[in-house]
Amino acid sequence: MPSKSKSIDFEKNVKDIISEIKGYGFGMLNDMIDPQFVDCDPERMSCRVRFKKFKWEDNGRGEVHGGVISAMMDTTMGINAIALTTDSVSTSDMTISFLSPFRGKSFIVESEAVQVGSRVIRLMAKAFDEETGKCLAMSTGSFMHVNSDYAQGKQLGV
Repeated sequence: MPSKSKSIDFEKNVKDIISEIKGYGFGMLNDMIDPQFVDCDPERMSCRVRFKKFKWEDNGRGEVHGGVISAMMDTTMGINAIALTTDSVSTSDMTISFLSPFRGKSFIVESEAVQVGSRVIRLMAKAFDEETGKCLAMSTGSFMHVNSDYAQGKQLGV
């Protein structure tokens, strides 16, 4: 069980990461989908992030496009992975099941770590309509550590 100071560090990490990834300027995907901190639970190794629906995200039926939904899930799981490891990470695989159309005004994506390894972090995520609470999509993903040593090939023995 994490100590109180670890709990505060995890929450601070999540907030700092969201702030940082939104700071790259307009036109970057994370700025466009605008992730917003909701809360986190260090004991469950989970965090929740809000996404508002924007008109540009619509498909031809006025629902959020599947690619945008995938970005929401990937971003939330990535934020969670970075906050837990304080390493840079890169998505190595991700699956998503679309259960219902995203028609609401805002959505909550909850990510929870399943396994935190020395090279790979496995997470799962669920997306909910914020107003109704209905689960709209589920996802799993693997995120590889890409810290500076890895980027230089040291972990691969290069």
